[in-house]
Amino acid sequence: MKKAFSILAILYFALQLQAQDVALLNSIKATNGKIKTFEADLANTLVKPKKTASQEGKLYFVAPKEFAAMFTTGKYMIVNTQKINMNIGLFDGTFKLKDGGMMQSLANIFLYGFQGKVQDLADENGYSLSTKTEGGFHIVTGTIKKKKLIGIGYKQVIFKYHTDSLLLKEIVLFDYSGNMDVYTISNVKYDVAVDPSTFEF
Repeated sequence: MKKAFSILAILYFALQLQAQDVALLNSIKATNGKIKTFEADLANTLVKPKKTASQEGKLYFVAPKEFAAMFTTGKYMIVNTQKINMNIGLFDGTFKLKDGGMMQSLANIFLYGFQGKVQDLADENGYSLSTKTEGGFHIVTGTIKKKKLIGIGYKQVIFKYHTDSLLLKEIVLFDYSGNMDVYTISNVKYDVAVDPSTFEF
């Protein structure tokens, strides 16, 4: 009898946690979904097993499908509704965005993160989601269930949203080579005018 009660208690607790997770994700999506534009300072740190590199720049976003990350090092990533133009890491050039394609998936990590659409990202890419709250942030982690055959992409994505405002602070990416790529935003100005030419290339 005690064993059966314990099992029921565990199941009830698990369901409660799941309901809380869903409620949190819905709140994050609702809050960030109201943002039409923003500009911010952007810091990026790439941590490899034997090397760490950092750079700073500016970030611009216009909902729902445009953003530009421009660094003082000359590196950049610009996404408009149809293409992505970037000079970061292994990628250098202009690529078309196609539903289900690798570049669209990369763009969506940022676009969906800015809009709080973490559940949508998980559904499209097969991520299992978990949440926790610590250090003043709601931390939402998406982990891929199966390793990609060619090892390109990210096995884990982490989004950090402020506990008080539910607004995005940081995106952390882990690839299949053990590298960690961190994008941190600060001094954010919401719903400001962004020059459309920012997303032209």
